[in-house]
Amino acid sequence: MIAFFFKQNFIHNSLVSILRAYLKFALKTTRWQFDIASEAYPLLTCQQGEPALVVLWHEYLTLGSRLWWWGLSQNPDLQFYVLISRNREGRLISQLINPWRIQTVQGSSNKRGQDKGGAAAFRELLKHTRAGHVIAITPDGPRGPRHQCHEGVLKLALLSKRKIVPMGAYCHSIRLNTWDKLVIPLPFGKGKIVCGEPIAVTKDNYDDFGKKIVSMIDDVTRKAQE
Repeated sequence: MIAFFFKQNFIHNSLVSILRAYLKFALKTTRWQFDIASEAYPLLTCQQGEPALVVLWHEYLTLGSRLWWWGLSQNPDLQFYVLISRNREGRLISQLINPWRIQTVQGSSNKRGQDKGGAAAFRELLKHTRAGHVIAITPDGPRGPRHQCHEGVLKLALLSKRKIVPMGAYCHSIRLNTWDKLVIPLPFGKGKIVCGEPIAVTKDNYDDFGKKIVSMIDDVTRKAQE
């Protein structure tokens, strides 16, 4: 039994290493163009002490690492946290990106009375953003509906008083047959990352801000595809 466990663990770790190496190779060999709004720049790099809450669609989560590497080139002390689910997919994502100094917070909305760690993850994200760290969230994750905004990101922005920066990304890639049509980058292509103007969530605009986030992300995603 012990030998079987170690064998399975070795196979899993080897596959993770292969996937990580491929993803890094594909992202590094892509010729990226960055279109960063002037007001978003200091928030994404934390050079004035105020971090961004970055929002992007779940299907482009594999491309988020490229924004992190860009931010790190601007500020070597930058710290970056990504919200992921507590399921097997989330654990895999965590294993892939943690060696790149991208920290993960695991949790998602509670469903059918089951504790998915959403409340604990929210408290942890609030702590990190108040400490001055950039947070990345996929408003339609971890299970959809695709391109719809869950309320958690609105609450986080309101309580933390941090501004939301919409991110769109695109590159030469293939898509998986998953609920989100997950993008897998291909090497040696062209890519573009667009970060739009930051906007704050307030009590006055809270009720309509979910639709605003959808519109903002869709807009920068279209620009990334141009």
